[in-house]
Formats: sequence, C-alpha cells, structure tokens
Amino acid sequence: MKRSRPYALSLILLGILLGSTFVVFIAHAPGPIWVGYVKPSYPDYAPSGMPDFDEHQVGWGPAPGTYTWCGPVAVANSLWWLDSEYESIFNLHPVPPPAISDSFGLVKSYNATAWDDHDSRNVDPLVHNLAFLMDTDGQRTGTPHIGTTWPDLVSGIKQYIAQQGLTGSFEVHNSSFPDFTWIDNQTLQCQDVELFLEFYQWTGATWTNSTITNPSLEAGHFVTVAGSNSTLVPGEVLISDPIQDAYEAGMAPRGGRSPVPEPYPHPAAMHNDAQFVSQDAYQATQWLGPQPGPYGPLQPVLELVGYLQTLGYDPSFHAFIRAAVATSPLGTHDVAVTSVKTSKDGCKPMPTVGDNSQVKVNVTVFNKGTFPETFNVTLYANATSVDMQTVTGLASGAQTTLNYVWNTTHWAHGNYTISAYATPVAGETNTTDNTFTDGVIKVVIPGDINGDGSVDIYDAILLAGGFNSTPEKPNWNTNADLNSDGVVDIYDAIILANHYNQHE
Repeated sequence: MKRSRPYALSLILLGILLGSTFVVFIAHAPGPIWVGYVKPSYPDYAPSGMPDFDEHQVGWGPAPGTYTWCGPVAVANSLWWLDSEYESIFNLHPVPPPAISDSFGLVKSYNATAWDDHDSRNVDPLVHNLAFLMDTDGQRTGTPHIGTTWPDLVSGIKQYIAQQGLTGSFEVHNSSFPDFTWIDNQTLQCQDVELFLEFYQWTGATWTNSTITNPSLEAGHFVTVAGSNSTLVPGEVLISDPIQDAYEAGMAPRGGRSPVPEPYPHPAAMHNDAQFVSQDAYQATQWLGPQPGPYGPLQPVLELVGYLQTLGYDPSFHAFIRAAVATSPLGTHDVAVTSVKTSKDGCKPMPTVGDNSQVKVNVTVFNKGTFPETFNVTLYANATSVDMQTVTGLASGAQTTLNYVWNTTHWAHGNYTISAYATPVAGETNTTDNTFTDGVIKVVIPGDINGDGSVDIYDAILLAGGFNSTPEKPNWNTNADLNSDGVVDIYDAIILANHYNQHE
C-alpha cells in the first residue's frame, strides 16, 4: 500500500504552514504497511509502539557529523517502551506528557520539576546517561574506540538497571549469533530486544570489513526490534533504526509502518516525541554462503537482507546479526484456563448434540504471571483437537474469553469430554492449571434429546416442553434446539420427525 499524491501534497503544505525550519520533500512513497506482530502501544508514552529515536543529534558522537551512539539510542528506545508498559500496569489511568506522571522508575525524569519522564526533553539526558554507562566512544574508561561494543552494551544496561534501583526486577540476557526463533520468541514475550549488526563485503574471493565509508557504521550498528513475523519463511523483523528512516524514505525492502503522518525529511529531534516513528521491515535470512572468517566455517548467522543497500551500499555488502540483547522483567510466566462453558451446559438428563449440529464453547484464559504472554489455546473433544486459537500479548493480570464452535458432522456417536488446553509459555513451571475440563457431551442420532440411544416419544415430549423457547426463557432446553439456531421451533420438530423410531 503506497501513500497517495494528495498525502504528499498535504505534507508539503504542512511544511509551508510550519515555517522554514525544514523543507518537506518526499523522495519515495513508503512501501507496504507491516502486517506482522507489532510491539503494543501505551498512552504514557509509546503511542506508536516501540519508539524510534534518531541518533543524528548534537553531541551524540565524537565529533560534529559523526554519530556513533546507535547503541545507547537503541536501548533508550526499548527502555522507554518498557517503562511505558509498566506505567499502564501501575497506573490505571496513565496520562501522557506534558502532564507530569511517573508511576514506574525504569525511566526517570532528569528534571522532575520541569518535565515528565516521557517528555521529549528527557530523551537527550537519558541517551547521554546510557552512553556513559556503555563506555560509548570510550567516554567512561578513556579507552579509545568508536561506538559501543555489544558486551559493553549488555554491561551498561545492567548498570543502568542498578542505578534505577531495579536490579531485582529485570534481567539482561543475550544470544551470540541468534536464530530467528530466539528473536521472535523474545519479541512476542514483549521483551526488549536490540540487534547488533556487523558489516562485511564479499570481494569475490575474501571477506573484508574495512571498506565501510560511513564512520558511524565502522564498528557495526545497533537497532531495536519493534515487531516480528514468523508466519513467513524466512521470517521478518520490524526495526526502529537510529541511523535512518527507511520506511518513510520509501527504501525499506519489506515495507514498515509510520502510524502518525509526519513530514519527511524532518529534524532529528522530531522522533524524540515518541508518537513519530519510521519502523522498517527486513527479512532475517540464514546466510548460506561462505562465512566471514571470524564466524567460523559452520557458524549459522542471519543476514538482514538489503539493509546496507538502503544506505547506498552495493550488493557485495552484507549485514549480519552478530548478537541480540534482551531486557526482561524478572517474575513469573503462568497462564491458566479458568473456565470452559458449552452451549449444552446444564442439560438434563445429559448434554446431547445431533451428529450434524453444532456446540458453541466459550473458553476463558487468565494470565497469572507478571509478563504479557502470547500462547495457543486448543479445544478438545476427548483427545481430538476441535480447534486452536492464539492469544496475543495478554497483559499480566488480564483475562480473555475465546469463542469456539464444535461442528459434530462426521463425528462418531458416543460420549466426548470437552476440555481446553493452554500451551505453556517459555519459562512456565506451573502447568497444572493449563487444562480445564467442562464435562461430557454425547453425540447422538439427531432428535435423541435425552441420549438414550433412540428417537421416540420421550424425546418428542421434551421438545414439546421447550417449544417456542429461547435461551432467556425458563423452559429453554438447548438439547431440543436440534439445529442450534437459538430457538426450539417447527424446524427442530421436523428433524425429530425425520429420525423418529431410529435407534443405535
């Protein structure tokens, strides 16, 4: 889906109205809008999901025009988002800036009397703090180097968490040469994930990493994961990229998202207001060609396909995902099925359903843990799966009800125990409450309302007793609703008549 010409013209007009601080120029129409999983949005303050702060800001590098703070910027994105998530957990009515409201301490205001912790003015001191802790450009230790190493990034996040007094609340873990499943699982569990990219050029005979001409990229580059898509093979990742806005520029090869329209190009500080993002999509494909020497001949590595080409490099350059870092809340993973209710509940002498009819089933699940969770819930009749549904991003302490339909066509006559099973999530140890059993429903000859194996006068009496009833009436008998249309009427009587005197 591409932006229309009126959209581009409206942005040009917006630029004129806002004055001459920047020139609005649409070089390319943005590509397809991302359709995979996106990190959730929060009112205080990540209204477009994962923020997308821009590293091209004054002082964010060793010299004017050289910007090497992608590591602290990528982490600032994720910590800001995670703090926003917890703002919504600890404050039932979270409010965005400029109101000063801070219910959780992962991100604190660096001028608490003047602005909120999620005010755009708080981005610069947050990034400076992280850059110092991560020894970016050697500013903490004095050891000369450019940018941030990924081990220093891990160490810096841990120091920051300790600085905020939250050592017992979060953990930092990493994966060297992560596969897509690791990245996808961490993202779906609503962990904060940064990717460290290393760049190599294949000369036709050897690899070299000394030909990158952009000083900001010479030591590699960090990006923040804003979403993932495992429904495609190879998978896709959606990133907030500190060095560019590829989607807004129409350069992202797999499209992306920018939910709040904004002029492009724009000042770097515009994205300090977290509503403005350009999240860019790329395939994360396992590299099958010759390995760069440091990786070893058998080391699996993912390539972010086409990434360097969006920055103007030719196809001989490749961006490999050398490492991934995740910041996770410490706590429990625990999902439970708390209720299974069928449309046959309460029927006497027993719940029955004809072999060409339907049973509606409502399954309620609850997140008893401290993490948002994504998991599958399967409905069973005995040991046979009826249907599976996915619960996505269920918040801690929240519950939701799933609606299933069991169509009994082609099911053998007999008793079936109805149950639901929630697949355990990563890290879950208590699985005793992942299954809930409702009871037994008997699949019968259509018209066998009482389940005694034959369609006879006793079934006709039961149908007559519920005739013209609907679920809210006291004489309602869902067993007698033979066609499952919500009313016992002549159509049900016709079904019974067509099977009268049949028996097992």
